[in-house]
Amino acid sequence: MSIKFNIQDTTESEIFYGSYVIYILGGHHIKTNPDFYVQIVNLETNEDIELREFYLKGRDFKCGKKAIKFYAFDINNYGKFKISVHNYNDIILKDSILEFFSFPFNIPNIVMSKVLGRSRRNRNLDDIEILIV
Repeated sequence: MSIKFNIQDTTESEIFYGSYVIYILGGHHIKTNPDFYVQIVNLETNEDIELREFYLKGRDFKCGKKAIKFYAFDINNYGKFKISVHNYNDIILKDSILEFFSFPFNIPNIVMSKVLGRSRRNRNLDDIEILIV
């Protein structure tokens, strides 16, 4: 089972018992403000699901897009859940992780990203998606 939606949307979905991972789709380099979070609420009990943030965020490809492994959570009981993303307006998501590395590695990466151009542009909010698998 997977759930995919735009970062600006709120969705309701049935989620079964198990462990899940939340990916942010659209790039391999992300910067968020400290107030950024994903909220998952059980509609029957009105309880929030506790999310665990990955401090070493893995990079991968999911659904044919670049993806960042961001949160993990467990569901103990089947139910219908409301999933929403909060404080996403100032998220910075870029194509390349090259900007992540520090000196002395960043000089060749900055030159290459200037030549290629793509990795330096921020993604629009319309292009950023959330994937739960």
